[in-house]
Formats: sequence, structure tokens, C-alpha cells
Amino acid sequence: MIDGPSGLAAGLTGAALTEGELEQRLRGHPAVTECVVVEGEQLIAYIVADEKDRERVTEFLTELVPRRRLPEVVAVVPALPRTPEGEIDVAALPLPVAEGQRPAGGKGGGATAGSGSMVVGGTLLFGFLAFSTTNVFWPYSTDLSGVPLPWAALFFGLYLFECASFGLGVMVLLRGRSALARRGRSAPLTTAAWLALAWLLLAWWPQDNFYRLAAKTDWPQQAALVYGFNVTLMIAAAVLVAFVTDRRR
Repeated sequence: MIDGPSGLAAGLTGAALTEGELEQRLRGHPAVTECVVVEGEQLIAYIVADEKDRERVTEFLTELVPRRRLPEVVAVVPALPRTPEGEIDVAALPLPVAEGQRPAGGKGGGATAGSGSMVVGGTLLFGFLAFSTTNVFWPYSTDLSGVPLPWAALFFGLYLFECASFGLGVMVLLRGRSALARRGRSAPLTTAAWLALAWLLLAWWPQDNFYRLAAKTDWPQQAALVYGFNVTLMIAAAVLVAFVTDRRR
């Protein structure tokens, strides 16, 4: 048996601690009444304690936990939000932010206006880049010169939607993991859901352009497109189903 903080830390150095194991270490501090650890873009430890005890708890963790698994933020909260079933409602926890900024996320705060503007702006930017480079990557794939109205307008609208979806997918890839992490699922499932959601949005732009240029009887190319896009999109949807139906910790 390993006794004492230093001995315990030595025994854990080679282990990859889970969020649950980090929570177990935190509960060993007398000042911590409740806690939860959430891993997203940052590893955040939420503790119910007095603000004056934050530094003591951080030092306590430093002695017990390998450096690579130390929480980047130890956030003191008055209480941990609960679902009607009594489970910790990770989605309702506020994201710690720098002093002077509004808190992001959680039922009490919502996303900041700046964050929402960044997502919209990034979606428009990457969507425009996709739209303006379509004929560079797939010449004549969006040529509507021989299509009569109103069908030409409908197809043009489809191309806009595809590019906007691609732009949003890029933003999900860049900024989306932390939002999913706050749902309280395991880190591997959260990462899989994040990538699946991004792919569900990203794939339409290249997929449809490839399909429009592929000959119907080019069986090798058709098979490659089916397995490269259709099958992977089905898998991505199944991953999101698993994420949504998985019970929180």
C-alpha cells in the first residue's frame, strides 16, 4: 500500500488518470465538499469550497497528480447544478473566463455575443472560400447554363447551402469540442462525437461535387464515393446517437 501524498503521486506517475479518478483525489481535501472534472479544450476542476481555499486545493493536487493531468483551471462554485434525476448537470456549469469577461455557457450565462459573432463570421468566411474555389477543384460541377428556371435557382441555392454547411463544419472543428465536453460524456466519446458532427457538416460540399462529375457507370469511383462519404456519414450519425443516449457520469 502507498501511503502519503508523495508516495501516491509516485505510484500514479505512469498512469493515465481519468476524470473520475481526479475527482476522487479532490474529494480527499477537507475543504472540498463536492467536485466534478470536465475535459474539453481545457481540463477544468469545479469544486464546492471557499474561494480562499482554491490555492490550497491546487497545491494539494500538485502533490497527488502527474503534471500532465493537472487541471488547467480549478474553479470554485457555490454548488454543482443537478438534473431532476439528481445527477450533476455538467452542461449548466459556467466556463471559467478571464476577469472582466462575461461567463460563457451554462444555463445562467449562455454563449457570449463575441463568441456567437465569431462562429457566424467564421462560417461566412469559410463558406465563401468554399463557394469561390468550387470550380477550381471541380471544374464545371456547378455549371447551370443548360438548366432552365426555376430549377437553376433551386440548384444554386443547394450550392450555397453546401458551402455554408462546410463553413459551419470548419468552425465546429475549430471550436466545437469544448461545448460537447460540457455534456459530461467520456473523453473518447466526446472526441468521436465532435469529429462526427464536424464531418456531417463538412462532407456535403466535396461529396456532391465529386458525385456530379462522376460517371454513373464508373463503378470504382462510385464505390469509392459511397464508402468515402455515404458510409462514413452513416457512421458519424451513429456516433452522435451514441453520444446523445450515453448516460452522464
